[in-house]
Amino acid sequence: MKNLPSMPLPGKGGQSGAALIIVLLLLLVVTLLGLASMRGAIMQERMAANTATRGMAFQVAEAGLRQAEILARDATLTFPASGCSAGRCAMVDPPAAPAWAASGFWASGGGFQSGDAVSIGATSIRPRFVIEDFGQAATASGSSSCIDMSKPCLETSTQNVYRITSYAATPNGAEVILQTLYRR
Repeated sequence: MKNLPSMPLPGKGGQSGAALIIVLLLLLVVTLLGLASMRGAIMQERMAANTATRGMAFQVAEAGLRQAEILARDATLTFPASGCSAGRCAMVDPPAAPAWAASGFWASGGGFQSGDAVSIGATSIRPRFVIEDFGQAATASGSSSCIDMSKPCLETSTQNVYRITSYAATPNGAEVILQTLYRR
């Protein structure tokens, strides 16, 4: 039997710890990548929740528009001489801002009307709306006066015009304001 030459074992003085430093650096890089991906996932979750909440507020505001349109179609509307009262607003001169544009108008219960509650999931939200008097508009000759297909056509040469503004807010802060012009 032949003796194989023995390999010298590295001594305690020959180790420098380079492998430990490289492994710790790799662990740090992997940890930073994990934290960045978690942060991105949390941001995407927040964006999705905000989009869903805004969608809920939009649906409630649109329901408020429809409720106000039905009211404008079927009810006899009386408007105050100036400002807003119980969801009815007087016509303002063009340079003046409408009452609903004032800060805090939708928070106080003064000038708007609350619509029927709309249930979305476990939440029930009431839209708020105002109907503004925009006066009368003459229908163009030769054009149809049928705007609202649920009622018979008006045979008059003028129609009342209303601007309806609807507001909805969700409990976690999403707010939506929608407007439409309604002729009757």
